[in-house]
Amino acid sequence: MGKNNNPRDLALNVINQVFNEEAYANIALNDALKQSNLTALDKSMATNIVYGTISHKMTLEWYLKPFIKKTKKWVKNLLLLSIYQIVYMDKVPDNAVVDEAVKIAKLQGDKRLSGFVNGVLRNFIRTERADFSQIKNETERLSIQYSMPTFLIKKFTNQYGKERTLAILESLETPSKNSLRVNTNLVDFDSEFDKLDSRFTVGKSKIASTAILADTGNFAVTDDFKNGLITIQDESSQLVAPAMEISENDKILDACAAPGGKTVHMAEYLKDGHITALDLYDHKLKLINDNAERLKLSDKISTEKVDASKAFEHFGGEVFDKALVDAPCSGMGLIRRKPDIKYRKETTDFQGLQEIQLSILENVGKTIKKNGIMVYSTCTIFDEENFQVVEKFLEQNEDFEQILITNEKEDIVKDGCMMLTPELYHTDGFFIAKFRKK
Repeated sequence: MGKNNNPRDLALNVINQVFNEEAYANIALNDALKQSNLTALDKSMATNIVYGTISHKMTLEWYLKPFIKKTKKWVKNLLLLSIYQIVYMDKVPDNAVVDEAVKIAKLQGDKRLSGFVNGVLRNFIRTERADFSQIKNETERLSIQYSMPTFLIKKFTNQYGKERTLAILESLETPSKNSLRVNTNLVDFDSEFDKLDSRFTVGKSKIASTAILADTGNFAVTDDFKNGLITIQDESSQLVAPAMEISENDKILDACAAPGGKTVHMAEYLKDGHITALDLYDHKLKLINDNAERLKLSDKISTEKVDASKAFEHFGGEVFDKALVDAPCSGMGLIRRKPDIKYRKETTDFQGLQEIQLSILENVGKTIKKNGIMVYSTCTIFDEENFQVVEKFLEQNEDFEQILITNEKEDIVKDGCMMLTPELYHTDGFFIAKFRKK
């Protein structure tokens, strides 16, 4: 096996980048897969090992702890991804896991360490597996069992109570579904559903009328995706555009637009209207433009490199009919899809994020015409970034009032806002609030 042809070796390289260099898992993995010669099956295996090991990192470290004192970072990561396969991947024989780990250790050019890896893993397989019930402190037990830092366990419990916290943690153990949106500008929803259903096993969303769901399938390589008939977007974020009450001639500001999933969804409602989509970075603006082009909506969207918290200085007052502030947030609703989020320091400064969210809302609010609508959304499930932001924004901006959002699914509505936690419909965690300028 050449080095680039080994899914476990590729997985180790990615995990080293994520754990040792704080790389983003999705970016590091995509780059590695692009440069590899792996078969589709091996790519799937490497992906499973990378996300599984990251997702269960704290649990795996707990399993490993009795068997090692100190070792090199890459050796520890190799042991973690091997234990992940032994504990969680039933179809992979234990012997094959050990043999492959030893082979990778040898590839690194250290015979002594390959013997060490062999000994630790064989010892782990022979020894009866530790039980979480031996951890007496409940917070610590949940932290180890669900690989969630203790401060987040406390945060979940304070906000949601023990029972719902447990339901959320259990739900995050189950992989995401594929969630697609049909581009109804180009194709009829029902005919596209039937077409996809004949090739994949798909179902309809319980919460978003535009969404099609599938447990498996690589939809990004299909012709329907390339030709813009479908796009990949979580069903929770498909609730944003309908909340905007878009008229076909609206002039809309999308203040934090990249990668453009919600931008193109809003554009589908327009006839002569137009969306101005903002981001701070050129490569992110390119993602919006690529999305618009693929979905044949480029004529309705223009991008500008502008800081959303300086929108008023850039555009002036009362320019737009509607605005979307899909604010920078901790992303704690995306843990299922991006498990490395829960270990990152920069995503847990909730007060700092709240200040940014409020400054963007306040600034963007000035660019909206009287009677205009502004929607605020986040992919987080903590109050500091959601309900507290709504409350403070209304306190500090008396020219705005809250519009109460309703939905036939009453369990996703709270205090006139939409609040989806991951266990309710197996979606991303998501929040939507709506304001009108008086």
